[in-house]
Amino acid sequence: MKTFQTNHLPGRTVLTGNCETYLWLSGTDYLGMGHDEVFRSFLYEGLERYGMHFGSSRNNTLRLSVYTETEEKLADWIGSESALLISSGMWAGQCVMKIIEQVIYKSGNSQSIQYHYAPKVHPALWGNEHKVYAGPWADWAQNVIREVRESPEDTAHIICTDAVGSPLVEAFDFSIFSSLPLRGNVWIVVDESHTLGVCGESANGLYKSILTLGKANVVMASSLNKALGIPAGVIACDARIAETIRSSAWFSGASPTAPAYAYALKRLLEIEHYKTQSDLLITKVEHFSNHLQSPHLFQSIPGYPVFCCEGSALFETLLVKGIMASCFSYPSVNDAPVTRIAVTTLHQKEDLDRLAEVCNNFIS
Repeated sequence: MKTFQTNHLPGRTVLTGNCETYLWLSGTDYLGMGHDEVFRSFLYEGLERYGMHFGSSRNNTLRLSVYTETEEKLADWIGSESALLISSGMWAGQCVMKIIEQVIYKSGNSQSIQYHYAPKVHPALWGNEHKVYAGPWADWAQNVIREVRESPEDTAHIICTDAVGSPLVEAFDFSIFSSLPLRGNVWIVVDESHTLGVCGESANGLYKSILTLGKANVVMASSLNKALGIPAGVIACDARIAETIRSSAWFSGASPTAPAYAYALKRLLEIEHYKTQSDLLITKVEHFSNHLQSPHLFQSIPGYPVFCCEGSALFETLLVKGIMASCFSYPSVNDAPVTRIAVTTLHQKEDLDRLAEVCNNFIS
């Protein structure tokens, strides 16, 4: 596939290395935080107060209170007992997967553990006995429920899934897990990297809605470097899991995110800026969707900013018309390429009208 170089941060447009300008409609900066002036002002405040970085373990003798203050804001926003700032989303997921068996066996209620990996679950949640499930997500979920019901009571179950399908967009109906038997040793571990900041009543993701099903312990791992614009990750969970992770070598041995970004995140949560931007994003997505004559061209979810289709034909057509989407193999180089369009808060109505026009002509 074609690749391009740029020396500029893309926004609604991108300038490539050969001085060509395209309308940019990809990436994961859904809320436009890369160019957000409110975010920029808070980050400057954080840099003035905390400097460029904090070279230390989070568990060192001297600790910066901004981390725990931000974690408290995150937990309150997400709807979890606790939240932990981690250096990246990938490491947030892997940290959970390295610790979760210790948490389960410490409880003393389980003699064995069975893993259940959803179709195309992100590598951040790959752990022991990772197996690829090739069928539909709903079929997989029904199989999980059956296996849990048929298993001995002292077998713990770890259910690993993304909150939304990626790169091909797909909505998952988590209410299916309300049919799980009521046990204390069933765990749902969910990656919310593409839903946190975009979905939920307060743009706060799906954690709370999954937790309120009441049939499983829920642990959420997510990148903050997509919609929220923070180069870090987060783990949301109950207090006992958070304490186990916090006291582990996996947490203590990892460098923290820059404190200036933690400060900016705290301030953005305090003024509910992500909710404001998420509401704006919804209007942009609705505008494009309403002008799209054949929504069947894409795999998409109502109100969700990503539109995908298999193959590269649409990508090439858009490129000729001065619109750059993305088309590459993900997450493995052996995966089939997907044309992916992402609407952001930075796009103007005329941008979305132009995009819809090209897509409509592509299928006519």
